[in-house]
Formats: sequence, structure tokens, C-alpha cells
Amino acid sequence: MTTTTNRPNVAGHIGRVGAVIAIAVALCALSAAAQTAKEVKGATPLVAVPNEAPAKLIVDQPIPEQLVLGRVFIQYRTENLRILPVYGNAALAVSPRLGHLHYYVDGQSWPTVDSSGETVVLVGLQPGPHKVRLELADATHKPIAGATQLVEFIVPPRQ
Repeated sequence: MTTTTNRPNVAGHIGRVGAVIAIAVALCALSAAAQTAKEVKGATPLVAVPNEAPAKLIVDQPIPEQLVLGRVFIQYRTENLRILPVYGNAALAVSPRLGHLHYYVDGQSWPTVDSSGETVVLVGLQPGPHKVRLELADATHKPIAGATQLVEFIVPPRQ
């Protein structure tokens, strides 16, 4: 008569523990190589930036597929300026810098003010050539020097 004992397989258990440890070490190494939030998003907007670089406006041409449909979508982004709906003299001292966008369609004399930071959308323009001037403005609506772009495009006739 043979008797068997219920002894765990110690060698198998040690092998599984070793595998788990190896995976944990590998995951730690991968997370150490990941980019930091600052590397991806830039400096926190909660700490003043000394000697801020000038604000910059980068504007794309309207999306051609939308022009054919009579819609003008102008995408833009800013550098060294956050687009926020904050206005007044006190906001001029805020760092990092904040402001908003002014744009003028076909030479209009007053700006459309946009503090959304989203794509500029124009509809209802007649077929033909058009100009949209976009400029960054500070919290008191003064244009920021060197932060203006002119976009010229043609809305094609509708079929």
C-alpha cells in the first residue's frame, strides 16, 4: 500500500514567483522610460514663468473638403499664451500669459472675439475669394505684436 502526501510543488511555486518578479521589474523599467507630464504638456500653468517667450500664433489653411461644402474651418494653436475667457487689467500680470483670439472676416472693422481655443468656423460666405485675419490679444483686447496671421482662401461655387 502506498501513501501520498499533499505537498505543494515547491520548485513550481518558486518558478512562478520568479516570473512575477521579472514582470514587475520589466514594468518598472518601462514606466521609468515614459515621458513625464511636463515633457508632454509643458510647464504647469500654476507657476509663474520668468522671462516668457513672445506669444506665437500658428494657423492652418482652411480644410479643403469643407470649403467645397461652403464651410470654413480654420484650425490654430498658440505658443506661450493660454486662450482663456479672462479679461481686464489684473489679468495682464498673470503668468504664464493668457489672452484670446480676435479675427476679422473680409476686412470687417470690428473683431470677433473668441476665447474658446477651438477651431474657427465660418458658414454662409459667398463663393469667391476671402481673407480672415487672426490675431492674439491680451486680456484688455490689445493686439499682441507679432502674433497676427492672414489666411486667404476661395470658397468654390456650390454644385
